[in-house]
Amino acid sequence: MIHLAMLAETAAADGSGWLVAGFALLGATFALGIAELFVPTAGVLAVMTALAAIGSVTCFFMHSPLWGFASLLAYSAGAPFAVVFGFKLWTRTPIARRMVLGPSEDHAPEGGVPAAAGSVPVGEEGIAATPLRPVGFVRFGERRVEAVAEHGMIEAGTAVTVAESGPARIVVRARG
Repeated sequence: MIHLAMLAETAAADGSGWLVAGFALLGATFALGIAELFVPTAGVLAVMTALAAIGSVTCFFMHSPLWGFASLLAYSAGAPFAVVFGFKLWTRTPIARRMVLGPSEDHAPEGGVPAAAGSVPVGEEGIAATPLRPVGFVRFGERRVEAVAEHGMIEAGTAVTVAESGPARIVVRARG
């Protein structure tokens, strides 16, 4: 405890306290930015990250204009790279996969045998296994097939009929 007090007095005496605070806030900026990727806080950590970055630049400017401009340049040049890297990292997290793609589990919510497109004849009836927004999976007996909704979205559990069946895709419409 005495060593911390002596360190604080030394920093205050030679004016490097602002420099230490700037680097501490720089570390907080990185830590909060990384935490934002993995903890769903509806942007609260993003706001705290931005505030820590602004505080860091302010502390560097309080130490000296040279340090202030250097930190401002470093943040300005590094922020786009950090955002792109963070986005690429975030898209591989389970939270992002659930938000963007829905439940994954190899896209087979109830198991079943996958079928090739074109193997289902026009007019065959099935049940939407997943929501079709407009693409999803339809169950025809034991076969599970990726299909496209002809118009709009079709909710899971809706009875569907094959409207088109080609080698590349199957188009279905809601029955009724």
